[in-house]
Amino acid sequence: MKLLLAPIQGVTIAEYRNSYDKFFGGFDGYYAPFISPTTKEETHPSFFNDVLPEVNSNTLSLVPQLLGNDGNNFRDYAATIVNMGYKEINWNIGCSFSIVTKKKKGAGILPHPDMIKRVLDEVCKDTNYDLTVKMRLGMNHTDEGIKVIESLNDYPLSGVMIHARTGIQQYNGHVDLDAFQTLYSKSKHKMTYNGDIYTYEDYKKIQNRFPELDSFMLGRGALIDPFLASTIKGDDIPTDQKLKIITSFHHAIYNHYKKNKPRENHFLNKMKEFWTYTHVHLDPENQFIKRIRLSQTNEAYLKVVKEILKDTNQWIEKM
Repeated sequence: MKLLLAPIQGVTIAEYRNSYDKFFGGFDGYYAPFISPTTKEETHPSFFNDVLPEVNSNTLSLVPQLLGNDGNNFRDYAATIVNMGYKEINWNIGCSFSIVTKKKKGAGILPHPDMIKRVLDEVCKDTNYDLTVKMRLGMNHTDEGIKVIESLNDYPLSGVMIHARTGIQQYNGHVDLDAFQTLYSKSKHKMTYNGDIYTYEDYKKIQNRFPELDSFMLGRGALIDPFLASTIKGDDIPTDQKLKIITSFHHAIYNHYKKNKPRENHFLNKMKEFWTYTHVHLDPENQFIKRIRLSQTNEAYLKVVKEILKDTNQWIEKM
């Protein structure tokens, strides 16, 4: 059984992934936040900074992800990534942000299976890597996803990951397991389930519903509870050790952003984003996260964090 960490744009950057793998582990693969291919003339080397081998730990398995609707640009970027040594590239046709979907990218391409086929016709001409696809049930409804799955069946993909929501849902409402089952049953490719796995019980619910599935992608649930993957794998960390581990993880991320975001407001914004997920099992009343969000200086921020991570606080297992 494989567990994969989903890409969270702006959060699961190289340092986050490296530190996460060091302190928590449990994942068999990490998917990098998407890179948007452009023409050769518009491309800059910095676009690939997050997936450079020298900034990513060689102890974890990383898969770069591309988002776009132009097969030629995709091929050019894929060639650069393969030259770095990567064996798999993921195509994101599931991003639900409106700034992406209105350009017929991400989930915005799902109502257009002919466009998807044009991209894959070009991309699959001479691939020397494994191509996987991450998608949603559809942009507006499942009928779109069914047509996409039928189109994907015509190509030599190494796997399909489906977030069991539509694009218009974004992250609202509930996952639709019946719709996922429909798409799953029509796919010829290896399938990975993604969506709303926040606890071990959530994982077991999906596994019991689809006992033949052996690949699961965790996203926000694994950021909220970074011990979740290890728990699913049967490697339980004692509760009384978790606060110490979270503290070390925080300090690694803090030191990275302190060094690389010299402007205090930029640095604080990244740490506020970090705590959006990490506070949940330490701050059930949301009193600390409110104060973190109001912090305007590093001094004020550290004062709140010191209270969250003090020895008398504890990790709360059940929320």
